[in-house]
Amino acid sequence: MKHLIVFNGKAGQEKDVEAFKKEIESAFKGLDHEVYETEGPRSVIPFLKEYFKKNTKDVVRVYACGGDGTVHEVANALVGIKNAELAVLAVGTGNDFVKSYAKSKDYDEIITNKAGEGRFKDFKALIEGKAEEIDLSKLTSPSLKEPMYSINVINFGFDAIVGAMGNYYKEHGYPEKAKAKGMSPYDYALKNDAMKHGRFNDITVYADEERLNEKKMLLATLAQGRFVGGTFLCAPKSDNKDGLIDVCVIKTMTLIGLGLFIGPYTKGKHLNKPKKKIVYRQAKKIRFESPNEIDVCVDGEMIKGKTFEVEVCPKAIKFVVPNN
Repeated sequence: MKHLIVFNGKAGQEKDVEAFKKEIESAFKGLDHEVYETEGPRSVIPFLKEYFKKNTKDVVRVYACGGDGTVHEVANALVGIKNAELAVLAVGTGNDFVKSYAKSKDYDEIITNKAGEGRFKDFKALIEGKAEEIDLSKLTSPSLKEPMYSINVINFGFDAIVGAMGNYYKEHGYPEKAKAKGMSPYDYALKNDAMKHGRFNDITVYADEERLNEKKMLLATLAQGRFVGGTFLCAPKSDNKDGLIDVCVIKTMTLIGLGLFIGPYTKGKHLNKPKKKIVYRQAKKIRFESPNEIDVCVDGEMIKGKTFEVEVCPKAIKFVVPNN
């Protein structure tokens, strides 16, 4: 087996770049390994496609070292490559995807334990781990040049507006008064944009041709993983080996209703009892559309468009579950 370590030096602030490189060399000493440091957004995708044109026989375990963005890009590059395995060293900020593999309600235990290192921060556990086939969600749209694959969650509506506008304010700036109050670009987007304009989204969702909402909606998630936004257990029933996508549409609600909804949504308890405001399905194909261009978040990556189709891709890639 070969080992290819994909290293995003800009993901999170936990490790010094040079120190991390020394850690890699120590962990893989005596093993056939290479290191690739990403050069920018989506740069790893063409690199990996070219890499596997030259490496067609040996099994190659690819270690995505970074956050959910790095995991998303590596997963997209490995679709259809039979001799590739994806391992994740979670050194990003949110680490949403790997939380699905927690064995207790302490979802961060896979990242941090009493010793300060969890299974997804331990190269040895990943080297000794076993690969299993998992599903991905394939998203297509007239606005995209090629399909995009989701290993975790596709979300749109209220929280995608926060993500899109937060990115905008992060790049272009936002009022100094907001900064003085300790507001991040995303806090400002939540208050200035999502709260004012993000509760009434003219988006219609269909799951296996069933129309899930008649009127405007708050937000929706299409999940293979369970967590989104670093905090929210949006899809507590999701299983990325069942050949299905977990679909949850939250209908629009008052500000008071939204306030009451956040707590259960954070803890993954929003599906416990049937509610008029929540529509939950498991489906193989989903379609969603809007008369206006909308923001869609795919594993944290923001895209735009009016019409989208999503279908499950069973056993699309091999994912390494760390050794305990």
